[in-house]
Amino acid sequence: MNTPKYKVLAADDEYWSRENIRNLISWDEYSIEFLEPACDGEEVMERIPEDRPDIILTDINMPFLSGLELLERLNKEYPDIITVAVSGYDDFAKVKGVFISGGMDYLLKPVGEDELINVLTKALGILKEREVRKKSDENSLLQKYKLASFLEDTEYSALLSGNLYGGSEKQLHDCSSYSFPPMSFVLVKFYDISDIAAMFDHNILEMSWSIKSRLREFFGAERCLLLFHYNSKTSEFLLAGTASLRELQGFAQKVLTAFSKETYGPVSIVLHEQKNLLEDIGTVYREMLAVLVTRPFRRTHCILRCVETDKDSSQQTAWKSVDVRLEEELYHLLLTRQKAGVHRLIFETCDFEYCEEQGWSYLDVKQYVGRVTNILFRYVQSQLPEIRALTEEAMDNVDYYMGCLDAREMLTTLKLILDSLWENENGESSASITCQVQHIRRFIEKNYYENITLASLAEKYHVDASYLSRIFSKKYGESIIAFLTRVRMEHAVELMKDPDKTLETISFLVGYDDYNYFSRVFRKKQGISPSGYRRTYLSM
Repeated sequence: MNTPKYKVLAADDEYWSRENIRNLISWDEYSIEFLEPACDGEEVMERIPEDRPDIILTDINMPFLSGLELLERLNKEYPDIITVAVSGYDDFAKVKGVFISGGMDYLLKPVGEDELINVLTKALGILKEREVRKKSDENSLLQKYKLASFLEDTEYSALLSGNLYGGSEKQLHDCSSYSFPPMSFVLVKFYDISDIAAMFDHNILEMSWSIKSRLREFFGAERCLLLFHYNSKTSEFLLAGTASLRELQGFAQKVLTAFSKETYGPVSIVLHEQKNLLEDIGTVYREMLAVLVTRPFRRTHCILRCVETDKDSSQQTAWKSVDVRLEEELYHLLLTRQKAGVHRLIFETCDFEYCEEQGWSYLDVKQYVGRVTNILFRYVQSQLPEIRALTEEAMDNVDYYMGCLDAREMLTTLKLILDSLWENENGESSASITCQVQHIRRFIEKNYYENITLASLAEKYHVDASYLSRIFSKKYGESIIAFLTRVRMEHAVELMKDPDKTLETISFLVGYDDYNYFSRVFRKKQGISPSGYRRTYLSM
């Protein structure tokens, strides 16, 4: 039995006529709910608001309110209802009146099964056509809203970038001519944005619209004066509006509940105390970033407050930095080729191996890794210049995984840098691992836009990450990370031929959620910035 989708209301002052219509066909087979019939036109008008019929079958000759009068009122007050007249008289004047009054068709009594089915088929066709047209119109309107939202993001992002780095004359919708009340600001940052994009088939427009719609709902549309997706950092959304600190806390809790860590990965929310000037958004953003880096370096949700009293927060992590003595010792161990000593000093002395469990902040990790990698790179420049390019790429990836709060990948990549310093094995690789690296190469070529990491590949193909990297490099003359980067850059170059795609969108489509990081990698590979490359190509 089909679930009723449409409703039919019959009206006739004769009981047997009403029952004849009721029992003439099996209404359920046509996905129609046959409502309890009405006795006259006035009853029909009274019941429409509650019963909401889609089709009305009405007798022409009824007391109080005739069928033609009913059709005229329905045509004016409920033009979407499909109406069909039923009469025992073959009267041309009445037939003419039915169509003039908006009726779809006219049936003579006694109504036969075939005639009723034919008229219902016609009516259902009209209803379904309306639904298709309505859905098409709604989809078209929604696409316009999404495009407008994306253009708005671009405008606000350009304004923010201008305030951060200079060179922008843009005004926030000519905000100088408005008087804004004190505003509260919120920064929402996702760390698994590539995985989130996969839920939307990597459609950045759809993803952005979905997240923004939910954020606006939680914040309250009436209080949300500004909401945009920062297209230079695809993982960040900024809001501004009139809300108290208590309301901001409630908003943050709703967001973290809705965007569960199991589905969306870790999320950070920074709440900023009220400011009087919306034009000062660059300063506000910098202040929020300064607080954001103090979050724990582990994959958990986090709510942070940006307040004036946090001036000395940077001092809390100083003890985890590499001091001069340790720096000198590390360089000495590298020069004397003491592999075990280097690993012990880097990973065990300050418990860096367990930075996630030991409660290190993001700033702790960034400072520590920055000092260590600088020492390693200095050693490579002076002692092993042949692996400089490989080391630079690996260091870029350490930075990337650090930004994703991915301690496992960060530590794995850092250890690979160290392994490359001691590499002197010339053993032959097995046929099995050779076959695996071929599969891995094809996998990367096909899925380059996904969040591919060395550790995830090692886990997928059940092989040690360091060994896998070494065999891949021997076979193809470049590391897995270098190959992945090259494939991404090649696709980025092809996408740049489409002038309708922004550079930020291209960055996202080839696997980078942070445009600044993409730009840095692109410049290293191509010797020119993405914008410079596009200008050169378009001018050819």
